[in-house]
Amino acid sequence: MGVDSLASLKVSHDGRVARVRISHGEINLMDATMMGDLWRLVNWLRSPAGRDVRVVVLESANPDFFIAHVDLALLAASAENTEAACGSFQDLVGAFRALDPVTIGVVAGRVAGGGMELLVNLDLRFGVTGRALFNQIETGVGVIPAGSGPQHLLGLLGRGRALEVILGHDDLDADLAERYGLINRALDADAVGPFLDRLVQRIASVPLADIADVKATLAAPDFATGLAVERSAFARMLARGAALPKMQRFLAAGGQTPDGERRLAELVADLEQTEPV
Repeated sequence: MGVDSLASLKVSHDGRVARVRISHGEINLMDATMMGDLWRLVNWLRSPAGRDVRVVVLESANPDFFIAHVDLALLAASAENTEAACGSFQDLVGAFRALDPVTIGVVAGRVAGGGMELLVNLDLRFGVTGRALFNQIETGVGVIPAGSGPQHLLGLLGRGRALEVILGHDDLDADLAERYGLINRALDADAVGPFLDRLVQRIASVPLADIADVKATLAAPDFATGLAVERSAFARMLARGAALPKMQRFLAAGGQTPDGERRLAELVADLEQTEPV
């Protein structure tokens, strides 16, 4: 099961990091071809071939479009079995949310409709200032978003802003999307590459089992359950045996000293370089 021959996605990977460039026609329309390729990508990431991947970065080869929206011909064709079609799309975008690796969307153009619903199912989202535009267009064409978008927008934006975004079906630029909580950060074009490289490198230094445990702590349905998940995850991470040696290297490198704590972020990042082979 490979990802070398996908029609709409160009995938490159170096073990820990997979970079996915969306390249599909003039507007990156989310049609049956793209949906099929997205499923193949998910299945590859779940397979032994993709088991070492810790970070997945999705961006577009087209500077004007991340993903336009779902092909309206598919919506028309699903009119007789609408709930099943919605469920199938919810399963697709939800599969990205359920992955163990961290998924990152980098939007440098327009994203709308079903593309937005894929985006909000990714773990981290970034937009390029002056270029990125976000639009949940469905009510403007007579339907509602039903690919889990409303559920995630409620959690990210709050009820009032979610209603504004869904019912207003208008463009949000990167700065407003950041202020509303739709994306993690709005970044200038020349800052995206350096920022992303640093972030991806740091995330990729965390073992995949630890990443999965961290994600599990953020998926609990309520506070008390979340506390229990945290306790179990902490115990599992210690039991895997890598934590205590890493703490010892941290102390040896100057941790818990004034100088070491002043350069804490870099000191911690350097620990992987000193890890025994």
